[in-house]
Amino acid sequence: MNEVQNLARCRDQDLAGAASGAGARTLLTSITTEEPQFEGRVVRTSRTRRVLGGAVAAGGLAAAAVIGPALLGESGTATSYANSAMDIRLQGDHYVAVIKDPLADFAKFTEGFKAVGLNVRLEPVPSSPTQVGEITRVKAGPGGIGDHPNDDRRIGSGTTPAGCELGQAGCAMTVMVQRDYAGNGVVNLGRPARPGEKYQNARPATVKGEMLEGYRADEKTVGEVVAEAHRRGLKAVFEVITPAPDHNGWNVDPDKQSAQVGDDWIVWEARSEEAGVLRLQVTEDRLPKNPIYGGPKPAQFTG
Repeated sequence: MNEVQNLARCRDQDLAGAASGAGARTLLTSITTEEPQFEGRVVRTSRTRRVLGGAVAAGGLAAAAVIGPALLGESGTATSYANSAMDIRLQGDHYVAVIKDPLADFAKFTEGFKAVGLNVRLEPVPSSPTQVGEITRVKAGPGGIGDHPNDDRRIGSGTTPAGCELGQAGCAMTVMVQRDYAGNGVVNLGRPARPGEKYQNARPATVKGEMLEGYRADEKTVGEVVAEAHRRGLKAVFEVITPAPDHNGWNVDPDKQSAQVGDDWIVWEARSEEAGVLRLQVTEDRLPKNPIYGGPKPAQFTG
């Protein structure tokens, strides 16, 4: 069983009858008066994806919130909602959703965001084992990124408590959306891949828990990396990349994917393609710097 499945879960049936009584009133009071803070940072990758990395700095939200008049804002939209998959609550200028069960029916996540007036949906994507149950990508549609001067802070992800390691007891993922966000946000959440299904999280294969853990594949020759892959019982496929003129970026030309890759070609990154298969991103010539990262590969991706 995935360790993330051991995160604390609040099931719908646990809420039955919770809307009345002194205990419920105390819960509602604590939910509506407590004002946790969260901190954020913007991380920009070489592919210009913008993700807000942040988290609720308080110890966590209440285990469940019951929709009722006391939890409605002036506009009539709920400011707090909970089901078996998530808790979501308005905190300052952002709605903060704590993901209690990342492997739950994904319709429940959309249900939670919709309840507070947000058009945000979570989509499951097949992911390598180390990112099952984790947020792998945050993107925004019309009304989101590109339509606001602070667009890279309108939707994002993190953990609570801040900086905790997913899989540990008490650590949960969070999704944060600015309260006036009017776009169509999409959050990809890792799910187990079926046999033969390709991963969609583009995870470097050299990080802890992945197939090439502890091995530096970048800037080695194809022959060297393939030999290491075979030693570990792995197969390799190739993706020929075209670097930008200044080598700060790259793209993939479909017409070049049929090229015969030689053992002397250069590997710039090795990614987990599917169970037992690596995808090596390569060029025929050695370049002045790694085009994947615009320079040396960052330490967090080296295992």
